[in-house]
Amino acid sequence: MRKKISIDQLIPGMYVVSTNRSWLQLPFFKKRIKDDRAVAKLREHHVTELVIDTEKGSDIPIEAESFPVDPFEYPEVINENLARSNHVHQQAIARTGEIMDAVRKGEDITPDAVNQPVNMMIDQILDDPQSMLCVSVLKNSDEFTFNHCVNVAILALFLGKSLNLSRRQLMVLGKGALLHDIGKCMVPQEILSKPGKLDKSEAEIIRTHVDRGVKYLSKMRDVPKEVMDFARDHHERLDGSGYPRGLVGEQIAWHGRVGAVLDVYDSLIHENYYKGSMDPSSVLEKMTEMGGKFYDEKAVKALVDCLGTYPPGTILMLDSSEIAIVFEPNYNNPHRPRVLLITREDGSFFEHPVPADLTETKEGTSVYKRTILTVMSLEEIAFDPFKILGNFSLQGTDIS
Repeated sequence: MRKKISIDQLIPGMYVVSTNRSWLQLPFFKKRIKDDRAVAKLREHHVTELVIDTEKGSDIPIEAESFPVDPFEYPEVINENLARSNHVHQQAIARTGEIMDAVRKGEDITPDAVNQPVNMMIDQILDDPQSMLCVSVLKNSDEFTFNHCVNVAILALFLGKSLNLSRRQLMVLGKGALLHDIGKCMVPQEILSKPGKLDKSEAEIIRTHVDRGVKYLSKMRDVPKEVMDFARDHHERLDGSGYPRGLVGEQIAWHGRVGAVLDVYDSLIHENYYKGSMDPSSVLEKMTEMGGKFYDEKAVKALVDCLGTYPPGTILMLDSSEIAIVFEPNYNNPHRPRVLLITREDGSFFEHPVPADLTETKEGTSVYKRTILTVMSLEEIAFDPFKILGNFSLQGTDIS
């Protein structure tokens, strides 16, 4: 856990993530505070506030006061958050791959095999939801099914956190999301990975993944009903046009209705074998228009409310000619989120993404320094934004 403390609270044994002074002004500094001399030297260099990580070093006394950490005050915190989220995402995909491989081979999977990646994602979502969502939106993988299942789980947990669900409820929701496409392991790979549009018979085979998955889950131990509902009903639609059972309205379980919204959102914002990607903001608009006909309006509204008008991971062109990635929604002023600038006004790349708040005004005026000009999809830019964030987040960062 990260805490913001004053220099007076700093003691040997603490692990410092960042300070109110640039690292360039503290070339002598090591993150782990070894002795009182290190504390004194930081004082001499006018350090007054620090962010510590209590998982890597000593904590402050229980009775002592700490302050919420605002990552935008400390770019190094964003650095470490992105690195940690990237690490969790990679680990979750690896564990999901192992689960899917076992299913493909006809082997049994244990509850612990599923609980482990879900718990890992819950911990990170509760600690730093924005970075986790940014990584899931911007990062593509050749293993579309694994990547999609992990991304839907992250999205589900982000939504669940915004709804103040308990840890147990988050676990159930996350497991349903992670396992919702488990039946695709039993579909021939040449059909799953076929580029272009599927023919009628291939589409029918793909659709069998729902029943195959439900059949497999029914043989597992301790699978909650809600997890089964998510897997069984995530392709049903309110008007009865979905599959496999053509259910209508309230016949579709609540977790299935939520699953349908999350599944489609993630599918549309990512490129796969047979289609390109859309930007997250446009996807939310499209889904809102279809709410009440295909998708549950309450589920769509809950997703829109937690992601904001410009969801984390959305790529923006600003009127300053800079390109930015949305990092955190602004619920009070939806069109002015917090962003990470990737390019300068002349189009050249920053060495590291630069945090910027779109509510910031030009000095001495009420005129905003930057305003959103347009939203861009991953296909409309000539670079991979995740590689830029990845380089930034992993450089010199200890995630052990």
